[in-house]
Amino acid sequence: MTIARPLVRLRTSCVAVLAACGGLLSVPAHAQFGGFLQNMMQMQQQQAAKQQAEQAANPTKKWGPAKPVAPEVQAAATAFAAGAPADLRALMERLYIEGERNATLNLQRIGMVALAAGQVDLAEKAFEAAVVRIEMIYADNPEAQKAKSLWTAEKVKDFKGEPYERAMAYFYRGIVWAAKGDFQNARAMFKQADYQDTVAEAEQYAGDFGLMPYMAGWASYCDGNAQLARDFLQQAAKGDKAYEGVPVERPVLLLFETGRVPFKYGAGKYAEALKWQPHKLPESTVKTACVEGGSCVADTFMVGGDVGFQATTRGGRPVDAVLGGKASFREGAENVSTVATTIGAASLQAGMMSGNRDAAGVGMVGLFAGLVAEGVAQSTQAQADIREWEQLPATVWLATAQQKVGAARLGVSVEAEGKTTVLAATRLVDAPRCQLYWGRSVAPASLLSEAGPLEPGEHKRDPVFRQEIQALFAPQ
Repeated sequence: MTIARPLVRLRTSCVAVLAACGGLLSVPAHAQFGGFLQNMMQMQQQQAAKQQAEQAANPTKKWGPAKPVAPEVQAAATAFAAGAPADLRALMERLYIEGERNATLNLQRIGMVALAAGQVDLAEKAFEAAVVRIEMIYADNPEAQKAKSLWTAEKVKDFKGEPYERAMAYFYRGIVWAAKGDFQNARAMFKQADYQDTVAEAEQYAGDFGLMPYMAGWASYCDGNAQLARDFLQQAAKGDKAYEGVPVERPVLLLFETGRVPFKYGAGKYAEALKWQPHKLPESTVKTACVEGGSCVADTFMVGGDVGFQATTRGGRPVDAVLGGKASFREGAENVSTVATTIGAASLQAGMMSGNRDAAGVGMVGLFAGLVAEGVAQSTQAQADIREWEQLPATVWLATAQQKVGAARLGVSVEAEGKTTVLAATRLVDAPRCQLYWGRSVAPASLLSEAGPLEPGEHKRDPVFRQEIQALFAPQ
């Protein structure tokens, strides 16, 4: 992008000079210079097409450059994070440094690491703070809709996530509520997760994330409401046929997460189109869950939630790309450039062949207009927002059992590329009516290096925000 502005100024200068001198140019001069301009634009178009083809063949995530952190902010961030568990200190520093703009994302990251480490109270604080921010924009009420209309008009927005990311934030908040023994609030969170899957920044879609209403049914069963549990199960089966016949009224629920959700990247000539690409990881299948040295609790798992599918679809329909911001304007500028260049080249050639100076002059004007429009398109900022919750799994596997289990941990057999690995699932819920075991194949704390470069906060709320998180995470 730093190259585009000098090119625009250069081309504009050429237009001004040549327009002033146009009456002095002979037809051969028109033809010679016009041919040069035409060749230059053709080369640019060919180069752009080649770059897009290479990108499509091997899409990669390209972050912007890292920005320096003010020493006083870094020192305060280090002090803020000093009291956190070791595997959370880097994320706590990041939360403090990046401020309000990336607060929702960083809180989700903290919540995930804390939950995986069994630190439920810390996970509760982080996920609650994250969903509160999401609800400011994406709640199902008039106040949030009004806030969203103002928020979407901003050029630089704080992170709230794509529909699948928001849905998963409520999903984990619901799990935490269940771990605290509050199944009514857990059910409310799972219902909100189902809703968040249906709303994008500017559109609304049909819900098809069957895991979320199923979890609402499971929470209802744990709360003693069997009829409501069955109602939610029917809703889950309506959105995802895989849930037809799946029991929800059982004392043990096992959830195990494998893989990683596809990563975001900017595609198109100007990286203006948001797309997703699967990580190059072997496909995994969850087989059994057993007590160490004892019997197996579950010997059949189903795909309870395909998070990768949710990321790349809207209402079950595949999404090629998400375009927003100034991308539409750029396409318009490119169309003007293409049309003007084509007409200009045709007029120039006609003038050259007939000796008509007027036709050749029209051709020159068309080529100049094409160059100017191309420069405007290139200088427009329209990169897609590729910030993402990189810790999310690709798949949530689900199983149930008819009898409660005494063990606090289960060994889950995961098969990938013909090899079987036994990983741990931890009991998060042990209530009178139900238990919940949860585990992951990828440690969320191991993915911090993929969070992108630090973006030091520049939000006007940052000073207040930093006071808020100091109070939120202060030792009790």
